[in-house]
Amino acid sequence: MKVTFVYTDYFETQDIITDPQGRVCLGIGYLSAVLKRAGHPVELIHLVRPAARDELIEAVRATFPDLVAFSATTLQFSKVKELAGWIKEDLGLPIACGGVHPTTAPEEAIAVEDLDYICVGEGEEAIVELCDALEAGRTADGIASIWSRRNGEVVRNPVRPLVEDLDAIPFPDRDIFDEANFAANQKKRLTMMASRGCPFDCSYCCNHLQKSIYPNPAKYVRFRSPANVIAEIEAARESDPGLEQVRFEDDILTMDRRWFREFAALYQERVDLPFICNARVDLLNEEMVDLLAQAGCSAIAMGVESGNKWLRKNVLRRQMGDEKILAAFALCKEAGIPTVSLNMTGFPHETMSMALDTIKMNSAIEPNLAQVTALCPFPNTRIYDECVAGGMMGDATPDTLFTGRSELKLDKLTRDQVRMLCENFVLLMVAYRKCASLPWPISSAAAGGLDFFMKTRLISQKTRDRVLEKRRFKLDWKYFVGVDY
Repeated sequence: MKVTFVYTDYFETQDIITDPQGRVCLGIGYLSAVLKRAGHPVELIHLVRPAARDELIEAVRATFPDLVAFSATTLQFSKVKELAGWIKEDLGLPIACGGVHPTTAPEEAIAVEDLDYICVGEGEEAIVELCDALEAGRTADGIASIWSRRNGEVVRNPVRPLVEDLDAIPFPDRDIFDEANFAANQKKRLTMMASRGCPFDCSYCCNHLQKSIYPNPAKYVRFRSPANVIAEIEAARESDPGLEQVRFEDDILTMDRRWFREFAALYQERVDLPFICNARVDLLNEEMVDLLAQAGCSAIAMGVESGNKWLRKNVLRRQMGDEKILAAFALCKEAGIPTVSLNMTGFPHETMSMALDTIKMNSAIEPNLAQVTALCPFPNTRIYDECVAGGMMGDATPDTLFTGRSELKLDKLTRDQVRMLCENFVLLMVAYRKCASLPWPISSAAAGGLDFFMKTRLISQKTRDRVLEKRRFKLDWKYFVGVDY
């Protein structure tokens, strides 16, 4: 079976139209690797900009596929529906779709009539079995994790167990990606995954939902052996000796401390390239930070999400105190590791005071890069269900988290307030930091004045926006040093 993957790697929500995104999709890379190992040829159409209908159809036709496959997130699913419709109408090819969205919202995915097959859960074994069956002229009946249609009825096969030994999966196929499509900061960067899964149940994240669908959920969090991870990096460097950086996309690279001790030693000895990773503040201690620094960590991203303790505990289900956030960022700063804080606003029940707590927390931890997004609830997550129950869901889903706009009808914040907070996050972070640097009691009075300006109804939103916009242009950027994350 010849399989052609179509990878939608761009966004164009509202007024945001970017240069090519150009990133490796490890999910497609892994699927390509197992398909090729099973003898099924693979090609990739990597879309880094919107494609005209005729252009896409010609590109697909030129690959002579027996099956067209998509991998879809919720943010990209609307694009997948449109492109699948074009391919089905013009070429009549069978089409499959896997990824996070079909896994977390399978009924919505299979309702798209142009999708003949969807994969619910991890797809390496499922896609090989599907291609074997189609090649032999059989249906997808009985193929675990594959949903399909037969005689107008949906066949919902059960989800297969998680692959417990990740070392048994071949390294992702990077050869199908053309470097010419990569964004500038991706050309010399190796994207890696050393693990799968996250044990925590944050209400806005898909992990608690994905974990629940498998028959062996206790094995949801799995790590490859350190030697296997290092071997993949070494193989990639043989193919591209010019690689300058590694980015680990694991949810929490330092989750298993015993594993990380072994990995850090091997990485320092055999790789010795700067790397970027994600961590969680309540899983970092002095030992882990020292190991990160010694191994060459050049940036570490940690979720603050909200600086308000009540919101973190009761809405986000993040059981961590302020002291953990402050301590983790302080440890990294002391070790010389640049930090990225991940923040959100626009939550149900979030007030302006709570949103300002997030900005004040960032002012205190002084990250090298503060990233902020407006909440976009993903289908069937706990926070999504809460938004639905509260009548807060909007009418549209963006195709990127970085619009600075909320589509929700929140109970405490307006959409204009969410936009204002996202647009001025760094400006306000710097302003509160400057307030804190003043001698007491001037510092307290200055911060109180800033609070009043942000919260009072005596100032119109238009006036507040004008004042903030002028100050943004005058921001002294020496107080905010960006990192390439």
